[in-house]
Amino acid sequence: MKYYRSLEFWASLLILLVTAVLSVWAFDNWYNLSFFVGDLFFVHWLSIVAVIFIAVLVPVYYVLKRVSPKHFKMLLRIHVFGNLLAFLLISIHFAQNTGRLIWFVSRLADGLALFLVLSIIVATGMIERFGAKLKLARYIKFVHSYSVVAFYLVLVYHVLQSLP
Repeated sequence: MKYYRSLEFWASLLILLVTAVLSVWAFDNWYNLSFFVGDLFFVHWLSIVAVIFIAVLVPVYYVLKRVSPKHFKMLLRIHVFGNLLAFLLISIHFAQNTGRLIWFVSRLADGLALFLVLSIIVATGMIERFGAKLKLARYIKFVHSYSVVAFYLVLVYHVLQSLP
């Protein structure tokens, strides 16, 4: 099956396009999600929900696809679209903070590392899912898997840095 004819492929690209547009708008401060909800900004809550989703869903997906292979297609769709939507929320959070702290790049250090690792995971996931015919696709699985490990390590560091 040609992936460019797949609805999943085009839906994934649409989510990435929406992510890019909303991120640029957040960076330029066309809309502001930096209002307090409890002790944190709303934009932080978006990213917290998204990161918890990713942090929980990835190991669950890993286990369930082996335990219940008959549900693999459904699990893969949840994995792909759920993580793309989580990436959208995290991108908005990162873009808004980057736009606000553009002159204080040193404050973005571990957040920048986390966003870059997550971007690598998304890029390699898209290639792994939709670029199976590419010659480099056989190397992508290794990069994708170990980027997830790096994601968890940087995430733990980022959370510990944020604690009072």
